Amino acid sequence: MLRSLKVKNYALISDIDIQFDKGMNIITGETGAGKSILIGALGLVLGNRADTSSLRSKNDKCVIEATFDIQGYELQPIFDEYDLDYESQTIFRREITSSGKSRSFINDTPTNLKALNDLGSRLIEIHSQHDNLQLFKTDFQYYSLDVLAGCWDDQQTYAKQLQDYKKTKMDLEVLSKQEAELAKESDFNQFLLNELAEANLESINEAELVTEQELLANAEGLIRTFNEADQLLSGTEVAITLQLQELKNLLNSQRTTLTDELTERINSVLIEMQDVANEISKTADGIEVNPERLVEVNEQMAVLFNLKSKHRANSNEELIILRNNLEDKLGVTQNLSGEIILLEQRIAKRELDLFKLAKSLSKKRIEQAAKIEASIDDLLSQLGMQHSRIKYELIEEEELNNFGCNRLTIKLSSDKGNSFAELKRAASGGELARINLSLKSVLAEFIKMPSSIFDEIDTGVSGEIARKVGGMMKDMSRSQQVIVITHLPQIASLGSNHLFVYKSENVETVETEVRTLHGDERINEIAKMISGDNLTEHAVEQSKELLKG
Repeated sequence: MLRSLKVKNYALISDIDIQFDKGMNIITGETGAGKSILIGALGLVLGNRADTSSLRSKNDKCVIEATFDIQGYELQPIFDEYDLDYESQTIFRREITSSGKSRSFINDTPTNLKALNDLGSRLIEIHSQHDNLQLFKTDFQYYSLDVLAGCWDDQQTYAKQLQDYKKTKMDLEVLSKQEAELAKESDFNQFLLNELAEANLESINEAELVTEQELLANAEGLIRTFNEADQLLSGTEVAITLQLQELKNLLNSQRTTLTDELTERINSVLIEMQDVANEISKTADGIEVNPERLVEVNEQMAVLFNLKSKHRANSNEELIILRNNLEDKLGVTQNLSGEIILLEQRIAKRELDLFKLAKSLSKKRIEQAAKIEASIDDLLSQLGMQHSRIKYELIEEEELNNFGCNRLTIKLSSDKGNSFAELKRAASGGELARINLSLKSVLAEFIKMPSSIFDEIDTGVSGEIARKVGGMMKDMSRSQQVIVITHLPQIASLGSNHLFVYKSENVETVETEVRTLHGDERINEIAKMISGDNLTEHAVEQSKELLKG
């Protein structure tokens, strides 16, 4: 429950500290005194977006602090989720500067607006006149029906499974598009892969192939050249090696330091030339004229050249990488087909499961609808709508929707159920307020919120009906804290704690202030609500009677 609300430098508020009690808290005051400002400040500390224009003074920051007693509401997991310290007396604080910067705290730990909003939505619910419009919203209609019918958990299970079902269908759509795109290229990619596979790229050594091609293409000329070179090096008449040997012998005939150095150098040249001669001889023996092999090599080189040109590759290795990529691509296409089949099977099964859940939900709703209608009708009767009847019209359809397989319409009859029309066409503003309050009253028995605020939802009612509206809120306050902003004395007199909002003025400023009313102050305030500023003895007596009541 809300224990206190402190507000500094917000709108017409300079600095106030409001204390709330458990049970039914009443807030009254003249129009424009600032009652709606309190709701705005509370909304900010619960995570609403800030507007710097609402700051009273641009030189100071706005600080709003709300203290809640949260013991017994099992909120520890939410605190753990946001890494916050759990305290049975939890303090929400919001600070807003004139530059637009905002800081949020829970129990003095910095946090974000989402945490304020998430925790706040579990602590307090604000009902306003605009709330009546939610009666027309499909999600609220299903929510109220399912909570009261005892199948809200089933609906949540259905919603989660529906979300998974839709996600799986989206996954299937993505995979199907991928498969279609790959299928367009599949035949061409298969052709390219076959072409590269036939080339047997791993068996090709491009450098060796180039050397062999060069050797085979020039075989006859090379044989002739190497034979002549062999004659020059090792022939019987003018062989270079024989001449070098003679030169070596000649120098050896004169053993001096100079001739020894020259002999050593000639000996090195002779050894090298003999090695060259052996290499030329060996090479010449290994060369053969082989036109058939040359044709094979030329064909291999032509294939390799064409593949490199076609794929803009610089080497045989790049062609191998390209071939492997093509294999992967084609493999992905085949894998996608298998995944698509599995997804289609999963979707079909989930659709069957969803239909079972939807049919079960529909059955429970239809079975409980009449009891729920009777509960609301009884409350409407107490609020002066004796001839009105509410109807949850449920039509089963063959297609699934976000809430199952029902099409739901809430209808209203004003002639004891003889004819029904859709709620938005059949109900006036005052009737909508009473229907909304009746529904919230019934829901309060099932959903135990720590606090509820009713912001002038009593518009359009007066007299005895107003007293009954107040009585309904009083009943709700037995199980939760209720805060009611009202202009009606019949409702104001029912509260256990009465807060009065007023403006104080001086030459320079106008401020909104709040004080708790006791004794004669409260009697006189309720009397003024009856008779206006002209306080009469009769109004005072009426006020006392209401407060006894």
